[in-house]
Amino acid sequence: MNLLLVEPGELAIDGTCTLADRRAEHLRRVLGVTVGSTVRAGVIAGGIGTAEVTADDGTAITLRLAITGPAPAPLPIELVLAMPRPKVLTRVIETAAAFGVARIDLTNAWRVDKSYLASPRLAQAALDYALRFGAEQGATTHIPPLAIHDRLMGLLDARWPGPPTTKLLLHPGAPSIETATLTWPLVIAIGPEGGWIQREIDTFVERGFTPVSIGGPILRVEPALAATLGQLLVLERLHDRRIKHASPSS
Repeated sequence: MNLLLVEPGELAIDGTCTLADRRAEHLRRVLGVTVGSTVRAGVIAGGIGTAEVTADDGTAITLRLAITGPAPAPLPIELVLAMPRPKVLTRVIETAAAFGVARIDLTNAWRVDKSYLASPRLAQAALDYALRFGAEQGATTHIPPLAIHDRLMGLLDARWPGPPTTKLLLHPGAPSIETATLTWPLVIAIGPEGGWIQREIDTFVERGFTPVSIGGPILRVEPALAATLGQLLVLERLHDRRIKHASPSS
């Protein structure tokens, strides 16, 4: 846990909150806090600061929050992800949330085993836990909204019927991602193990998606997601730097 996250509703008027769940256990057993200790903390969808431990009775920990600044802005990327195998689903969601993506859409696809859509890992409580755990790891207060779609066409028709947004389709053998014309925010679609079938690729392209790749290696979903978001994060920083340097001096 790199950032203790609390819900706005957990805060009392005086800025204190009392925790008796896994967060309290983590603070006590992993971080080794005692009364007077200070940890990084943030309010979900709010700012970041510190939290001082004011009491600990062995079950509940009381902290006083001091929010001193804004949280990092969400990464301006909407993620379309073909439903991964259930045993990696949680880690994939945690990774996406740690990067602070703006939104996650999980979708069915031709090479997605239909049993995946019935996995207990898709229960709302399990998804919420993974999203929050990832945000704690990434030290962001942004919890990306997540939706599940049983039809890829339904998702594309509803969310991206036209071309205004930069939309990228990750596919091995396509031109490298840095060669694409990028505008922010953008959408990136990552397929299942085995990739998108040609009919799906054609459908994406018809909707204005540009096929790209991260280079030579063909990776499983989890490392492919991390590598793609890492490359896009660098490209976004370079984009912001170019804009800053191009701005007239005041």
